[in-house]
Amino acid sequence: MGVSFIAIVKTIILPPAINFAFIGAGLFFKRTKVFSRLLLYVGSFSLVLFCLPIFSSFLLKNLEKYPALNPPVVVNDEKAIVVLSGGSYADAKEFAKDTDGSITLQRNYYASFLYNQTGLPVLVTGGALQLGNNTEAAVMKETLENSFNVNVKWQENKSRNTAENAIYSVALLKDSNIDSVYLVTHAWHMPRSVMMFEQQGISVTPAPTVFTNDNEKFDLRDYIPSASALYQTRIAMHEYIGILWYKLRYN
Repeated sequence: MGVSFIAIVKTIILPPAINFAFIGAGLFFKRTKVFSRLLLYVGSFSLVLFCLPIFSSFLLKNLEKYPALNPPVVVNDEKAIVVLSGGSYADAKEFAKDTDGSITLQRNYYASFLYNQTGLPVLVTGGALQLGNNTEAAVMKETLENSFNVNVKWQENKSRNTAENAIYSVALLKDSNIDSVYLVTHAWHMPRSVMMFEQQGISVTPAPTVFTNDNEKFDLRDYIPSASALYQTRIAMHEYIGILWYKLRYN
């Protein structure tokens, strides 16, 4: 499957590509000293900033506005559990098949806990992004049923992003007269997900998982650049840009 135009744009505007773009532009425009230095400073400073754990944690925590559900989870009006995909591991050699990526596996793990707490039917959602014949929903279903003993009632296998997760999943749910759900995804991904599902006219109870660690004590490591912090900054910026884009496109 070829790389989409949107995927290319995401790669360019997110770190670290955007930082190196500024640095490269600064080197290219070196004859214009003031402009060149400005670009170099912006690119270099932002790259260091994006690598700081204290900065990446700040960005993620501000996305995590929905609290965790307190167990034991009591069902009110919810009639189903919806689990959003987060990527798959295509053709895993050690399993000789497609498997869930780490983000999807974390969501499935919490969905299995919620299923055991509530007994509600489960819908998994995710289309074919980087897989061959499988969809992410199909891989999720196999994992939940074979590894977590969770019965999956619905598969939504056409979606390519969070907005389509909501559009196609809600269509399936409404066919079964489901109008209220627990929505399972990462805490940092929940604002965008709730926004899109509610726009489709369904009541959502956020069921977030994998929160950013709270560290109120001073830790020198929070101020030392790291690759993991850069990755977290990238995730956070992807969410902020996604929220803005969805508000402009779907509101």
